[in-house]
Amino acid sequence: MTQFLAVTAMGTDRPGIVNELAKLTAGCDCDIIDSRVAIFGNEFSLIMLVGGDYAAVTRLESELPVAAATLDLMTICKRTSRHHSPDYTGRLAVEFEGEDKRGTMRQITQFVADRNLDLAGFSSHAEKGEGSDGQQKVEVRINVTDRIDREALEQSLTELAQSMGLSCRIRRMEHSETE
Repeated sequence: MTQFLAVTAMGTDRPGIVNELAKLTAGCDCDIIDSRVAIFGNEFSLIMLVGGDYAAVTRLESELPVAAATLDLMTICKRTSRHHSPDYTGRLAVEFEGEDKRGTMRQITQFVADRNLDLAGFSSHAEKGEGSDGQQKVEVRINVTDRIDREALEQSLTELAQSMGLSCRIRRMEHSETE
């Protein structure tokens, strides 16, 4: 039976670091099922879901701390299971854009939490502009079911954006596009 391990690694960005972690994972006879890499400042960040049989995942759990020390990375591992979302029929990808203001992420995540919506993903980016406060872009991905009134949700998201002085673009994704 396949075992799953969620792995997070972070350290100073440099060429070849993803390859080193991919080699270690493959060397332990594990597969990288899903992964994301991001650079924040000068820091590299990797999140990945790894799968393998019990012995392979256990081997990766034991070898990763040694490799992390050699690569000057901080790592966290946690056993998990594959995420199942069988009742989700689609996803809304919502893009908010406008002037960078403190509290934007708090307001958007509060909106999602207040409605008990399933947050499938969240990303944000802010840039300081010359002579202005700068611009920000926030993307939120929300899983939806047949029980959710998409029209009402989209209207509420648009109203939220307007109340924050942001533009809002909503894209509907079908279940097959969310895998």
